[in-house]
Amino acid sequence: MRSRLIAPLGLALALAVMPLASLAQTIQPLDRIVAVVNQGAIMASELEERVEQARSQLADRGIGSPSEQALRSQVLDRMILEEIQLQMAREANLSVDDTELNRTVRGIAESNGMSLEAFADALEADGLTLAGVREKVRRELLMRELQQRRVASRVNVTDREVDRYLEQHGATQDARYRLAHILVALPQSPSDEQVSEAQAKIQRLARELETGADFAELAAAESDGGQALQGGDLGWRSGGEVPSIFAEVVPQLDVGEVSEPLRSPSGFHLVKVVDRKGGTQQSVVQEYRARHILIETNPNRDEQRAEALANQIRQRLAAGESFAALAQEFSDDRGSALSGGELGWVRPGQTVPAFEEAMKTLEVGEISQPVRSRFGYHIVVVDERRQQDVTREAQRRQVRDTLFQRKVNDELEAWMQEIRAGAFIDKRL
Repeated sequence: MRSRLIAPLGLALALAVMPLASLAQTIQPLDRIVAVVNQGAIMASELEERVEQARSQLADRGIGSPSEQALRSQVLDRMILEEIQLQMAREANLSVDDTELNRTVRGIAESNGMSLEAFADALEADGLTLAGVREKVRRELLMRELQQRRVASRVNVTDREVDRYLEQHGATQDARYRLAHILVALPQSPSDEQVSEAQAKIQRLARELETGADFAELAAAESDGGQALQGGDLGWRSGGEVPSIFAEVVPQLDVGEVSEPLRSPSGFHLVKVVDRKGGTQQSVVQEYRARHILIETNPNRDEQRAEALANQIRQRLAAGESFAALAQEFSDDRGSALSGGELGWVRPGQTVPAFEEAMKTLEVGEISQPVRSRFGYHIVVVDERRQQDVTREAQRRQVRDTLFQRKVNDELEAWMQEIRAGAFIDKRL
């Protein structure tokens, strides 16, 4: 999050006294293209900004920075993948609503122990702006939404897989692992020579680690994984969230131990167990019996008109008109409109964040103000709350979620290689 500004160099003064011949040799373009990605371009100024950010982040983590060439190459590769994904998101007309964006930025501020105002002041002191950070977060959320749509569509978890996991692991508390990862990637349908080169590289990296090399520094310099510039840090994962290629190996490793090289379709891997701790098991959840009226935006109803209509409906509800009748007349959620807006019992995670937040804060029977989500404006009423014992159900849902995430993680690297292979890329470093 830290950045450093380069002080002005007094160019005007230098030009005033410099001979014309020297001037012709000295003037350099203010910016240039360092990579063409399909119809887009990455500029040298953007790359330099990101390189400086990456160098600062590595320093904040106590990780030694790789060589300038290796760092620039790592950063540019990640910017190319980001640009491909953002182009795909634009083509799919994906967007991030302000409610989700604001909540995410506020969460970042709180994770740094600051209010939003203090966070903005801290950014300004570092030469950044809150608007700039909001834009970066928006891009991250767009890429996450794209990944969920494109990668998750390939993934399915069957009841039999859930049963098999419970048979093998039982319903006991699951261990959690903090993992770090180095990947030497392989292209789709690699040649024997490419496989041999990748295998030789992963074996060289394994030997360097055995002789005392720092895992995080090696990952930052050499890994093709998406977390390379975080020192390969994958964060905390439950046993079920550990990628399939590591699932059998990780439980056998001690804290601080690194695996032997592992082969998957995406390449060769080294995984390190940075830390380990016990997990927790959910047994009781808060449920809400809720109703809503949804007013969508569409080509004939812009944002302002949708919000105005939602406010009019709320005023009519406050004046005593029937919620069911108004839902049947106005709600764009036709599935619930037919039953007067009834959603039945809803649990955390089953609705969009803005809707869930409204359910948490409303009193029973209270009519919400219009709540904005990516679907439009909701008017929400909570008719009842209850604590529900869902131990067995929660176990199965948790297993399904973790198996799903494991498969998504497995697919994500392959998908990244696929979209990169399908893009036109011209690197001009």
